[in-house]
Amino acid sequence: MTDLPAPGTKKLGLVIDLDTCVGCHACAVSCKEWNTVGFTGPLSDRNAYGDDTDGTWLNRVHGYELDDGGTGIGLNFPRSCLHCEEAACVTVCPTGSSYKRAEDGIVLVDPDTCIGCKLCSWACPYGAREYDADDGVMKKCTLCVDRIYNETLDEADR
Repeated sequence: MTDLPAPGTKKLGLVIDLDTCVGCHACAVSCKEWNTVGFTGPLSDRNAYGDDTDGTWLNRVHGYELDDGGTGIGLNFPRSCLHCEEAACVTVCPTGSSYKRAEDGIVLVDPDTCIGCKLCSWACPYGAREYDADDGVMKKCTLCVDRIYNETLDEADR
């Protein structure tokens, strides 16, 4: 791992071009795969191959049909944490387990102090928080923090 930047010198975030998203769910599947063994892993899956599947995903793709006067247009919206500048999820957390890193703006959850009260999920305007019933804590997109600062990976893979 490399040294982190000085507080306030770097602001990382996520940008999604909704005009090019086709709703293939590849981003969600790749996220699930990486995070099942990464920083927040394992991510739970219950009855993964049955009729009533349930599990924790840090990114979900939602599809909407817009009525544009007759033809109907599909809109796909990947719903992951946007690492807000003023993160409501951080403000409402009673234990401080939801926090925003000063050095790069990434919003994270400390699973050791999270009590699973779900206040952060109610406060998030994007629905980007997931309750992991197996672990009893909230989980969310980490912006792959364990990947972007990992100098053992090729730069293209960070």
